[in-house]
Amino acid sequence: MSPGVVRRWGELARELEFCQLDMLRKQAEGWRNGLLGLTALVTVVTVLKGRDDLSQLPSSWRIVATSLLGVAFLLLVVGSLLAVRASFGRPGEQLLLGGNSLRRWTRVETTRVRRALHLSAAAFAGGVLLVVAALGVSWTYTESPATNLVKVTTVGGTVCGELVSYVPARATLLRTSQGSDHQMVIPGSEIRRMTPASAC
Repeated sequence: MSPGVVRRWGELARELEFCQLDMLRKQAEGWRNGLLGLTALVTVVTVLKGRDDLSQLPSSWRIVATSLLGVAFLLLVVGSLLAVRASFGRPGEQLLLGGNSLRRWTRVETTRVRRALHLSAAAFAGGVLLVVAALGVSWTYTESPATNLVKVTTVGGTVCGELVSYVPARATLLRTSQGSDHQMVIPGSEIRRMTPASAC
C-alpha cells in the first residue's frame, strides 16, 4: 500500500472517533423503530389470534398466562425506554464546552448508548418470547370435554354429574368430589327432570 493510502486510512480512523456517537445514535434510532414495529406486530397477532377471554382458562393456567403477559409488557416498556434513551440521551443533560470534558463525556456516553442498545434488544427479545409463551398457553389449553353431563332434578334437590346409564327405573351418574369419582344411583321414581349441562 502506498504511503498516501495509509495516511488516508489513518485520517478516516481519526475522524471516526469524532462521529462515533452520532453513528451510534442513528443505529439506536433504527433499532428503536424496528423494535417498536415488532412490538406492534406482536400486538396485532395477539389481538387477531389470541383467546378472547382468559377467564375461560382454569385459575392456574390463567395466572400463568396473565403473569407472562404482565412481565412481557414490562420488558417491552423497558426496552422501548432504553431504545429512546440510546437515541436521544438523558433529558435535561448539559454538555460541557471544554474540549477534554466533551471528550470524556463522549466516551462515557458512547459506552452508555452501546449498553442501552444491548439491554433494549435483550428486553425486546425477552418480551416477545414471553408473549409467545402466553399465547402458547392460551392456544394450546383445551378443556377436556366432559361428555354426557346432566343436571337431574329430584325430590330432594338437584344433582349434577356425568350420565353413565339410564333406564326408566334408575339413572346412574358419575360424580367427582374431593378428587375422587363415585357412582350415584337415583331411583326413577325420584327423578322429576333431567337436562344437559355444560359444567357441574
